[in-house]
Amino acid sequence: MRMTENQRRLSSRTPTAELLSAVEALARVGSSEEVVDIVRMTARRLIGSDGIALVIRDGDACHYVEEDAIGPLWKGSKFPMTECISGWVMQNGMTAVVPDVFKDGRIPTYLYHRTFVRSLVMAPAGSERPLGALGAYWSQLYEPTTYEIETVETLARAVATALEHARLIAALSRALSQAELARDELRHRVKNAYLAAQSLAMLSLPSDYSKVFSARIAALARAHELIDQKMTNQASISVGELLEAELEPYAHDAPGRLNLDGPRIVLDSAQAVALGLAVNELATNALKYGALATARGRLDVQWRLEGNHLVVEWREADGPEVRTAALESFGSRLLRRLIEGQLRGSVVRQMEKDGVICALEFPITTAEVERPADKSPQDSPE
Repeated sequence: MRMTENQRRLSSRTPTAELLSAVEALARVGSSEEVVDIVRMTARRLIGSDGIALVIRDGDACHYVEEDAIGPLWKGSKFPMTECISGWVMQNGMTAVVPDVFKDGRIPTYLYHRTFVRSLVMAPAGSERPLGALGAYWSQLYEPTTYEIETVETLARAVATALEHARLIAALSRALSQAELARDELRHRVKNAYLAAQSLAMLSLPSDYSKVFSARIAALARAHELIDQKMTNQASISVGELLEAELEPYAHDAPGRLNLDGPRIVLDSAQAVALGLAVNELATNALKYGALATARGRLDVQWRLEGNHLVVEWREADGPEVRTAALESFGSRLLRRLIEGQLRGSVVRQMEKDGVICALEFPITTAEVERPADKSPQDSPE
């Protein structure tokens, strides 16, 4: 039978090269099933034994999960830790070298009478609290060489690392699934809250007021949905897109009152969410006390990069006179917690004669910066 190219390549490798290849393969796995497959396909050939077995700690039991041998061993069986050489290895964190299984007090000989095994090496998978063991077996009385013992130990250590890696991936996957469920639930509740607000407005307010209020609620809902979609699909969003989505609802009542200007700067999801909440806080306060409280009030938002810091300047004009007490609302604990705490930046506020000025600054990492044409929320297509 002619050898394939892959078989020729494998057969031409030195034992050290094959061992390194197996360790590298174990380092790339993403599941415990892959670990088992690699051990089954490579360990016996690397060690040169008549059989191998992979054992996993299962509470107080040793679970023989896989084997590759000239005869059946114990695949699928579980034994108490105190009645198995693999249990001794895991409990003591030491390799067991057994030239004759019927002359070693640690061996439950009744388990070996129906097998081909006469000699073995069993190495722990892990050091602090081994989570498994790797065994190599010979059908005749045999004194394993130092190289063979070290190969079993090296593979066992690689198996431990791979299994821990797979466990972490599985845990992260479960956490991600739970987070996605929580996000979907939150999205559903937010939509319901918007709908409830619209319904209450229609029932409680005069017709003219309810129409204006409902239009604003609908605009807020669209902004929330846009940001949610972008963050879900892209994991990033530009500062301009974020500000347009957050402020677009306030442009409907009085076109031309908002001006947004700055280069295209892309934020990652964590920074975008924090900045979006901060902008929403500023807009809410402007609606209560500042330029957005009247139809003639104007808002100018500009942003730029200074080194690796993003600077966002929020300027209000032609609004009602802002009381000193109201200024503290612009520097609420939420705003400071978002910019200073979460984004490790700064918030600077000052009150001018015709409105409030607020500068937000925080460090970012971005490789996408370009200057687009000037654009305002009201210029966006409906």
